[in-house]
Amino acid sequence: MRFSMFTTVHATGGARSPAETLDFFREQVILGDQLGFRVIWIGEHHFGPYGQGDFPNPIVLGADLAARTEHIRIGQMANIAVWWHPIRLAEDIAILDQLTKGRVEAGFGRGIWPYEGPQFHPHADPRKDAENRELFREVVECVKKVWTQEYFSHEGPNFRFPAPGTVFNHPMYPSDPRWQDGEQVTALRVTPKTFQKPHPPLWCTVSTDRSVSMAAELGLKGCYWQPPARQIRERCKVYSEVRSRRDGVRYRLGQNQAVLRNTYVADSMEQAKREAEAGIMSIFQYNDPYRGTRVFMNPGEKPDPGLKLSWDFLESRALLVGSPAHIIERLEEQEEICPLDEYLVGYAHNGVSQRNTLRNLERFATEVIPYFEKREADQRRAAAAG
Repeated sequence: MRFSMFTTVHATGGARSPAETLDFFREQVILGDQLGFRVIWIGEHHFGPYGQGDFPNPIVLGADLAARTEHIRIGQMANIAVWWHPIRLAEDIAILDQLTKGRVEAGFGRGIWPYEGPQFHPHADPRKDAENRELFREVVECVKKVWTQEYFSHEGPNFRFPAPGTVFNHPMYPSDPRWQDGEQVTALRVTPKTFQKPHPPLWCTVSTDRSVSMAAELGLKGCYWQPPARQIRERCKVYSEVRSRRDGVRYRLGQNQAVLRNTYVADSMEQAKREAEAGIMSIFQYNDPYRGTRVFMNPGEKPDPGLKLSWDFLESRALLVGSPAHIIERLEEQEEICPLDEYLVGYAHNGVSQRNTLRNLERFATEVIPYFEKREADQRRAAAAG
């Protein structure tokens, strides 16, 4: 059971400019590194007209953070694969993995915002479900080929590498049959390869049974956007079944699975609500038109007509807020229903000051995480004692 940080770097700490946002973000991650969080996960969004997710490249941000930290791993949750050229995506992540000496975790997503995807590729529109999924699979396939094959080629519905008609003829280099047929280029050598072999851990943002199955089929770990525990359990059953069949080994329930939880630690629920309700709820209200309320339903539930997302409705289903003892109780409830490998702590909220944001991180790391570290240490000692 591991804990990591997550943010889309949206007006973090109450910053008033992009430069100040980045300064605050660096301070948050440096503290998170010192506190022992496992990964800093960074989202990708573009064209945010409302000040949400204004920093579009988690790989570039990760390079800056890696130079300022020692232990925390650098992750993207997620690179929206259908918005990227696959070779550039593979190159950029590989460079980051080399720069960090293997501290990278690579996450991929399909995108949910209709106004973002079509700007990058005609099949990236999430409303074109079949085309979007086909493009996603192809980009991920190409990225893995780039990382694992000295010379790679690919021909699919959206990309063909090398491009038809590519030739190379230079007096310093005789024709090489590994990647040429005479002057014709038949394969590409893409460098560098990743520092981690065969590649960094691979993740995928998932929401539906289809997305969970696709992640398992592609050998990607799954990360959920804030559904309740019982829904996660059903999704994990799907993942475990498909991944076990794919790899020929049994995956336990919750293995290779993570969930994002918006979090705020305070002395009481009243204080948490007073200080963080507006910021936390703005995230859910911003996403509501595209994700909808079904995300927060347990199996067999249907949203009541006119259901409006509220703090009280979400608190027991998708939030980790209130006193440390209450947050521990919520995490134990999740673990009892479906134990997961990782929790992404959504720690930065609109309108919350930098001081309170840092305090939120510190209190989670010093008043919540140690409880589970001690519990697991006790379990290991008990198992060793027989």
